[in-house]
Amino acid sequence: MDVDPKHNDITLRLLVHFVCAGTSALILSIAHIHPEYWFLSLFALVPFLWRLNRTTLAGSILLGVILAGCYAFVAFTGEALVTPGIFFLNLLLLSLVFSIFGIAVNRIRSYIGFSPVFIAALWLPLEYVLTHYTALGSIFSLSNAGSGFVVRFGSLFGFLMVSFGIVFINSLILVLIEHAYLKGCSNSKFRFSKEKLFYLRSRELILIRNSYHWPELRGPPFKIYGLVLN
Repeated sequence: MDVDPKHNDITLRLLVHFVCAGTSALILSIAHIHPEYWFLSLFALVPFLWRLNRTTLAGSILLGVILAGCYAFVAFTGEALVTPGIFFLNLLLLSLVFSIFGIAVNRIRSYIGFSPVFIAALWLPLEYVLTHYTALGSIFSLSNAGSGFVVRFGSLFGFLMVSFGIVFINSLILVLIEHAYLKGCSNSKFRFSKEKLFYLRSRELILIRNSYHWPELRGPPFKIYGLVLN
């Protein structure tokens, strides 16, 4: 039975979308349910942003929907059982927010590249809408966090700036990881090419050196049919 390669490619992409968005949703949910683990938010979005940086516009929307769905089903499980109508409304709002964020990141990336500052700035209006016009509140709910420093920082600069800093750190971590990976790959290629070059140069030197020691193909004269050959 023949398998369509295009079907396999779509299935693989969906699987990678689900793994990346689901991992980010799980880490965000842990930080939401257990505020004492607020520091998990500092790298929760890294898998989501990594995939977002490598997909199409349609893939960005799909990533946002998957992230919202996984996050809602873990963080708001109680609402799904008690008030399913409110739960699905929250799910729709979250899907809309993360999809808009994915589209914005995809578009800004195509123009100026993946910039941590711009990525964090794109999240600010969405965070403002969540905290002021919905009952969901902040995705990065640090108001009840166990760290007094975080609470004081949020009180001083506003929790919008806390969200800006968290998204910025997530984006910066991704940039540093990719930079370290590319640097490691380039160093490996450089070492390989240098060793290859050294080997070729050594062989050339050996050939050049040995060329002066090759004996000339000379021998004593011998006679063939009355002719003397030397």
